[in-house]
Amino acid sequence: MTASDRPVLDGPPPGMGSGDRELLEVATAVLDRRYRTGVHEVAAALRLADGMVVTGLHVEASAGRASVCAESAALSAAVVAGSPVVAVVGVLRRPGGTLHLVEPCGVCAELLVDHAPDARVWVAVGDGSGAVPVADLLPFRRRRSARPMGDS
Repeated sequence: MTASDRPVLDGPPPGMGSGDRELLEVATAVLDRRYRTGVHEVAAALRLADGMVVTGLHVEASAGRASVCAESAALSAAVVAGSPVVAVVGVLRRPGGTLHLVEPCGVCAELLVDHAPDARVWVAVGDGSGAVPVADLLPFRRRRSARPMGDS
């Protein structure tokens, strides 16, 4: 599925429970406050095991690799908070104003698999959206033996 045919989000997707609907509302509210075309187009909200919700906002840089994704910013806040991530919701706002659930990019998927493999994440599935385990984002993931991951 390409970004242009990503399902439009016109309310919580079928099957999204109240906790994840809250994450959707929080991420959407961040975009309502901070959206700037080409600069801040994605917001993410993560629920932690202790019930806390942390957020992140996409921050685009003129040197592309210096950009920060919403999911990685939110994950950093989760690590600082010290409680495991249990759910992830990312929201994309297109310049025309449409909202879309958005799955993490490859770099963010790798970070989430390293630090929150037991969480669920909402992704585009066919013509709709659904929750999948974070660990399923990278089915053929490799772990470098020289860099073991500690508890986050």
